[in-house]
Amino acid sequence: MARPAAEQTADHLFKAGETWLKLSLAEGRSVFSNQIIWTPDSIQALDTWFSNNLDAGEGDFFEKLEVQLSECDAEVKKLAAEILWLMLLCPKNISAGKKRESILRIWAWSGDELPADHALLSDETLAGVGNAGTSFNTNRWRELAYCVELFKRTFQLSAIERLQLFGDYNQLAAWLGEIPESERRQFRHMLLYLLHPDQIERIFSSGERKTIVSKFTGKPLRVVNKLTAAEVDAQIREIRQAKEAEFGTKKLDFYQPPLKELWKDQTTKSWLFAWNPKNWDWETLPKDIAQTREGKPVVMKWRCANQAASPGDRAWLIRLGEEPRGIMATGNVVSEPYEAEHYDVQKADQGEACLYVDIELTAIRDVFKDPFITMTELGTITIDQQQWSPQSSGIEIKSRSAALLDELWQRKPLKTTEKISTTKMQRIVAEPMNKILYGPPGTGKTFTLNKLKERYIVKQASISHEQWLSEQLKPVNWFDVVFMCLYDLGKSAKVKEIEGHPFFIQKAKAVGRRQHLKAQIWATLQSHTVDTSTSVKYKNRVAPLVFDKDTDSRWALAGNWQEDCEDLISQTKILKEGAPNQADQIHYAFVTFHQAYSYEDFVEGIRPVQDAETDQLAYRVEPGVFRQICQDAQNAPDTRYALFIDEINRGNIAKIFGELITLIEPDKRAVYDDEGRLTAGMELTLPYSRDQFGVPRNLDIYGTMNTADRSIALLDTALRRRFRFEELMPNAKVISGSRGDGYIEDGEGGLIDLRALLNTMNRRIRFLLNRDLTLGHAYLYSVKDFKALRDVLLNQFIPLLQEYFYNDWHRIQLVFRDVEQDNRPVEPQIIEHEILRTSDVLGFEHDDFEDLADYRVAAPENINPDAIRKIYESQE
Repeated sequence: MARPAAEQTADHLFKAGETWLKLSLAEGRSVFSNQIIWTPDSIQALDTWFSNNLDAGEGDFFEKLEVQLSECDAEVKKLAAEILWLMLLCPKNISAGKKRESILRIWAWSGDELPADHALLSDETLAGVGNAGTSFNTNRWRELAYCVELFKRTFQLSAIERLQLFGDYNQLAAWLGEIPESERRQFRHMLLYLLHPDQIERIFSSGERKTIVSKFTGKPLRVVNKLTAAEVDAQIREIRQAKEAEFGTKKLDFYQPPLKELWKDQTTKSWLFAWNPKNWDWETLPKDIAQTREGKPVVMKWRCANQAASPGDRAWLIRLGEEPRGIMATGNVVSEPYEAEHYDVQKADQGEACLYVDIELTAIRDVFKDPFITMTELGTITIDQQQWSPQSSGIEIKSRSAALLDELWQRKPLKTTEKISTTKMQRIVAEPMNKILYGPPGTGKTFTLNKLKERYIVKQASISHEQWLSEQLKPVNWFDVVFMCLYDLGKSAKVKEIEGHPFFIQKAKAVGRRQHLKAQIWATLQSHTVDTSTSVKYKNRVAPLVFDKDTDSRWALAGNWQEDCEDLISQTKILKEGAPNQADQIHYAFVTFHQAYSYEDFVEGIRPVQDAETDQLAYRVEPGVFRQICQDAQNAPDTRYALFIDEINRGNIAKIFGELITLIEPDKRAVYDDEGRLTAGMELTLPYSRDQFGVPRNLDIYGTMNTADRSIALLDTALRRRFRFEELMPNAKVISGSRGDGYIEDGEGGLIDLRALLNTMNRRIRFLLNRDLTLGHAYLYSVKDFKALRDVLLNQFIPLLQEYFYNDWHRIQLVFRDVEQDNRPVEPQIIEHEILRTSDVLGFEHDDFEDLADYRVAAPENINPDAIRKIYESQE
C-alpha cells in the first residue's frame, strides 16, 4: 500500500525479509552464517534466560542482556543478534551505524566474529522506512520478549505451515492477534510491513496509527483506542481506498503530502532545551555569542528527550545548575531527532546513546552582561503549570506558555552599542535549503521563486572587497590578469610575486584553480614575450608581445605595452579603487531543465572554444552552471548563494546530476576555510577535469515542478529523498478583482465573482480528472475587467483544457456548464455544439456512420457576462 510513495527505496529491506523467510523461517538457518540457529531449543533458551529472567537492576539494555545470556550456548547468542537485526530493519529514526554496532555487539558474545561489511548489515539494508515510536527504544526489552514469544509459537509449526502462515497476510495478521502483547508491540506492524508491504502501511507507532484513524474518520480517540490492531489496519485501509478515489492516484503515503497535512499536526511547537555548566563546558560560548550578535546563526547538536520535535519548531535554551539561571538563547529546530553516542564520555565508552536534534540559535545572551529571562520571571508563567526546571533537555513548552515566554523575550532587547571581542571563529554555516515547489499551472511557483531571488541580491556595501574582486576577474583571461599584476607591482616582478598578488589570487579562486598556478604564469609570460628577447626562447608567441625576462628571472613590461594594453592599465586602476557604491550583486543562477539537458551542460563538459590568446579553436573542459555557482559560493563562504531550477521534473535527473546527487545532501555539503581548503563535508573527483569538487553548504537549491505535465515521468526517487517539497495549490482568496473582494464589473451593470468562478471550475476538474490538473489563481490574479477575463478564457483556459481532456470537448462543456442532462445546451454557451445527422450531411442514411457532435468555441463577441456567470451560479 505504501510501497510506491515511500520516502526512500526499500528494495534492500524487502530483499532482507525474503532472505529471512527462505533461510531462517523455512530452514532454521542464520542469515549471517548459514548455521542452524533458529530452532525450538534455542528459542526456548531465550525464553528461559531472558523473558523469564528479567533484570530490573542497574545498567542498560545490552549490559543486562549480556548477563542474562551468559550461560547460554553460542547459537542462542547469535539467535538473539539476528532477532534484534529483524527488529531493527524497519525503523529509520535509528542510524544504520548504531543498528550495526548493536547487532555486532551481541553476536560477539558468541565468541565468533561477524564481518561488519556483511551485505545484510549495509547502510542500505539498515536504512529503515518509517519512524518507530519512542517506546520502541525505551521498552526494547518488551519488544524482544514479544519476539521470543512470537517465534516460540512459530517454530512449534512445521516448515510448510510456517511458510504458509507467514506468506498469507490475512492469516498472519489474525494469528498475531492471538499472541499476548500484540496490541501494544510495534514489531507486530513492522513484521507485517516487512513481509506484506502492499497490504499494510509503513506506520509503526500505535499512537500515530490511531491518530490517523481519528483524524480521517472523525471518531474521538477514546473510541479509536478501543479498536484492536487488526481493526485499526482495516480502518486505515478503508481511508486509503477513499483517498485514492478522491485524489485519483494510488501513489499516496500518509507521511507525504497531501495525506500528511490532513492528519499530522503542522502547528509549530516550542521546546525547552537545557544547559548545565556543571555538566558541560561550553568552550565556544564567547565566540557563539559574538557570532549571533553579528546576525550569523549558530547550529549545534543538543540533547532532546522527545521525538516529536520537528524542523521549524521554536527552540529555547535555559541555563540551569548554577546562578545566574534562566532563558539565555532562542532559535529553531533544524533537524529531525536522531540517535548518536551519549554526551557523557563514560556512558559513550560503554556504548550508550541518546537522542539529539540540531538547533539553530539566532540569539545567545551573556547572562553576566546581557538582559535575559530570569527564573523569577519564568515563575510568573503559570498558565499551563509549565515546568521551568526540567530534569531532561528537550521538553515541550505548551502553546500559551510559549506565547508568554516570547513576549517576555521581546521586552529584553540587546543594546546595539555593546560589542564582544573574540578571537577568530571557526566558520559555522547554516543548514542548506533543498526545496521543490510543486503544483498545477498558475499556482504561483514562478512568483514564489522570484520572491526567493530577492534574498540573494545584496548591495555592494555588504560585500567584501575580495569577493567583489573575484567576481570581476572571473571572466577575465589569464593574460589580462598577469599583465595587470605585473603593472601594479611596479612593472617588474618575479613569478612568485605575481602569484601572491591579490588579482591573481582572486582569479584562481573564481575559476576554482588550486594546482599548477606557477605553470600558468610562466606559460602566459613566455607566450607574450617580445621578439627581441635574448633570455626567452619560446616559439609559439601570441600578440600582444609585452613581456621580457632578465638573467635574474625577473619579468618586466617591454615593447609597446603602453599602447597595446591601454585598456588594461585603466582596468587596473578601476580594480584598485574597489567596487562602485550600491551596485547590486546577484548571488544566484537560474536554469531550466528539459529532455536534452545533460551533465555536460549542468556540471562540466568538453566544448569547442575560441582561444582568446591564439585566436584558434580549441577543445577544453568548461564548467556548467552548477559548477560555476558552486565555485562562487566557495569563494564567499559567509554569503548565501542559490541555484533555481525551473521544470526540474522535465530533465533526466540521473543523467544531469550524475555522481553529484550525493553531494547535495545537507550532511554531505562542503565547508571551506578562507584558503579554499575543505574543513567539513565531502568532495568527489569530477570525470572530465579530474578536479576535486564539493557542493558548498552556503548554496541553496530550489526547483519548480508542474504536476500537470503528464509527458514526464515521476521525479527521480534519489532526488526526491534529498529535497523538501512545498505544494502550491490554487488559492482563490488571493484574487482581488477590481474591488479587492474578488469581483469585477461586467460592463453591463453587473458583477462577476472571479473566486467562485475559479473554485467551481476546479471542483469539476478534480471530479472529471484529478487535483494535479486544476487551474491556478495566477491566471485571474491580474484580471480587472470583463475583456481581460474573456482573453484569459479564450487564450489560456480553453487551450489548457483541450490538452487536459485530449480534445474531449464534451467534458470541457461540463467544466463550463454549457450542457445539462441529455446533452441539452445551457445558453449562452462558451463551447457550442451542433449535431450533424447522417442524412443531412450525406443526403441519405448510412449504416457505417453515426450522428456526430460538432464542437466550436463561441465567437468572442458572443461570450457575454451571463456565459461566465452560469459556470458558478445555480440555475433555477
